[in-house]
Amino acid sequence: ESRMVAEPRGIANQFLEAAVEPARWLDVLQHVAAETRSQHAQIVGVGPDFGVGFNWVNGMDASAHAAADRTELMLPSTNYRVAAGVSTAPHDVVWENSYAALRPRLTSDAYLDLCSDLDIPNGCQSNLVAGADGLIGFSLLRSAREGPTDAATRAMFAAFSAAARVAASLQVALEQDGCKLVAGSFDAMDVACFVLDQRMRVRALSRAAEDLLTTGALRLVEGRVSSPAPQIERRLVAATQAVCHQGVAAASVAVPPQARANEAGLVMLKLHRLPVRLWNMGFAPFAILTAKRRSVASERDLKLLRDDYGLTAAETEIAMLLRQGLSRAQIGDRRGIGAETLRSHLRALFGKLGVRRETEAIHLLHALLS
Repeated sequence: ESRMVAEPRGIANQFLEAAVEPARWLDVLQHVAAETRSQHAQIVGVGPDFGVGFNWVNGMDASAHAAADRTELMLPSTNYRVAAGVSTAPHDVVWENSYAALRPRLTSDAYLDLCSDLDIPNGCQSNLVAGADGLIGFSLLRSAREGPTDAATRAMFAAFSAAARVAASLQVALEQDGCKLVAGSFDAMDVACFVLDQRMRVRALSRAAEDLLTTGALRLVEGRVSSPAPQIERRLVAATQAVCHQGVAAASVAVPPQARANEAGLVMLKLHRLPVRLWNMGFAPFAILTAKRRSVASERDLKLLRDDYGLTAAETEIAMLLRQGLSRAQIGDRRGIGAETLRSHLRALFGKLGVRRETEAIHLLHALLS
């Protein structure tokens, strides 16, 4: 009995070390599993949409994770452990009696089958962090041979949970501070920067980024950066999806100037994925979105196009309008010329730039000009 009480206090420091060096979490979970004579110990992050943010389990191989970490198996309607988690009060420990009450309410046997395949029907759990961003849960996963938890095991697990709760809260705070540190760096450069987590939600922002929200140039919708202009919003969503889900390292969206004089100039939104950080709880900086206002035409830009590429004054203006993201119709209206005259200018412009298509010209102009 003395070991059962003293041991949780003995590894409290190990939990705190894991919060600072998260790669140590598996070692701590292995220790918890061994001390409670359980097959696995687990820390899992479940988002408000029940997506799996992370799932750390000692002794579970990649194939088992592939089978378990599916969104359809993380819904309260299919997973009795998630159902127990979303209905559990902070600091409470729930165990097999709660699971037994929840199993008949499941709409599918898929998670029950998974528990049978992985031999994890028994165990207990507690919430470490719970809020609008979802929950971080801590669990013992026990085999049929190990049997249900007893009162002594649950008492030991409760002591472990107290230490794990402190460590998880510390790691979340450190990750959030990392977001503030990144935003502060961009403050020093007077650059508008939104720091995003792995769900592409804003975790911190620079003062210049706050100004963009204040003026309405950009806005936050459910925590994500959005544009009030539908066509820009579509491009921004596509760029976000590419960086978040398709492994694209960076993407950009040009926001053209509006007709009002006080909104002249081009805003370039650039989305950059940061180096992958393993063992984070979902609050660490995942990507940054910067916004930089550019003048319609700097003297350097105009000189480069005129002197190095031989563009006429009309072709130079059209090139700058292309770079700003204006459509052909908008360029024609701005210049007061018809579609055929504009096509003639564009053919000459493309020839001098050495490109064949409008998209190639736009990419080249972005690369060439400040």
